[in-house]
Amino acid sequence: MIRIAVCEDEQIFLEQLTANIRAILDKHSIIYHMEAYTNGAALLAREAFDILFLDIVMEPFNGLELAKKLRARGDASRMIFITSHEQYAINAYDVQAYHYLTKPVDIKKMEDVLLKLCGLLKEEYGRAITIRQGTTVRRVPFEQILYLEIMDRKIYLHKNREYFPFYGKLGELEAMLPDTFFRCHRSYIVNFDHVQRYKKEEIWLDNEEAIPLSRRRYQAFGQGFMHYLSKRGDVF
Repeated sequence: MIRIAVCEDEQIFLEQLTANIRAILDKHSIIYHMEAYTNGAALLAREAFDILFLDIVMEPFNGLELAKKLRARGDASRMIFITSHEQYAINAYDVQAYHYLTKPVDIKKMEDVLLKLCGLLKEEYGRAITIRQGTTVRRVPFEQILYLEIMDRKIYLHKNREYFPFYGKLGELEAMLPDTFFRCHRSYIVNFDHVQRYKKEEIWLDNEEAIPLSRRRYQAFGQGFMHYLSKRGDVF
């Protein structure tokens, strides 16, 4: 399901915009949840959405200021700006905007932009993990993940030089991951993409970090890693 928020301080235009978005998504049988806001402060109090439609000219702060606040807290939402003044549009790219539409909005243009974005998100969902940290939602591509560990009822997702803690169960997460990931220890899941070498009790990653390998999982790990290398064509 795609989560969408629309933020526009003119009630009539807000209703018109949300109705058009619903019509497009319903027409193409896209499952979604949509919320409407008349000011940025209310939107800031909510968790992140997948897609944001933001009017640029709003009070108490405009759409660009709102976008900067959202990006500062780690919000990776795809942003589509709505504006009556094209001179503002170039500034939208300072906050990594996906697109902008001018008022009055061309429905066909909006349909093209929205469908392309929904397709992109659907593809990304199949190649990434989505985690929630309070009001922040992060989407981390599988290939960037070195390993995951559980400690004190929190899962820690490790990338190169940074990690993100979030609540969850390692077993449930394991079932969602592709076969490039292996449960090498009761508290660890490792990504084969980043394994450099291993021995009976330890695995070294390409950043020279070492994580534990359970003795009882050693043989299965070796078989899984060889299968992974074989699929990549790295076994000679």
